[in-house]
Amino acid sequence: MKLWDKIKKTVSTENGVEVPQSASFAVRSDTVYSPVSGILMRLEEINDEVLSAHLFGEGYGVLPVDGILYAPANGRIAATTVTNHSIGMLTEDGEELIMHVGLGTVNMDGKGFTRFVEQGDVVTAGTPLLAFDTNAIKAAGYEDVVTIIISNIPEGVRVNHIGSSGTLVGGRPLVKVGDPLLVVRKPRQE
Repeated sequence: MKLWDKIKKTVSTENGVEVPQSASFAVRSDTVYSPVSGILMRLEEINDEVLSAHLFGEGYGVLPVDGILYAPANGRIAATTVTNHSIGMLTEDGEELIMHVGLGTVNMDGKGFTRFVEQGDVVTAGTPLLAFDTNAIKAAGYEDVVTIIISNIPEGVRVNHIGSSGTLVGGRPLVKVGDPLLVVRKPRQE
């Protein structure tokens, strides 16, 4: 099989929409993995007062190198938006995740975004959730940072930020889809 034939098989067609192949990586139920590849950012570095103050919860931002958002854990799609720029997910372990592409991208009215899942869909880690056009986001005057946040952190639960990499760009680690980012530590049941 020629290289070009292998590359063409990386996308499947479903109802006329090209859906990328799922990413494959080992998962643990207490861990949230990177939904995109790119440069990892602390929430405090994001140019948004609400996100940087951790008002939605704990997580990371990633400056993406490509335009596919994958499921960061096994679970169920809890919410989608008509503008396709954000997805909510409930993990098998009960964490509520918010994944948001860009800052201000709600104003793009869905242009440059394609969603592959619907509310209620059960997904596994690595399932493609949506595609986004980073060039369209930047051309519209918005930042393309992708945020992944755990929004329901009960009393006594710790979220360990473990996102790291041996490769740094501008002092920030590079991550790829499936790299572990957050570990949820619940109190032991006696």
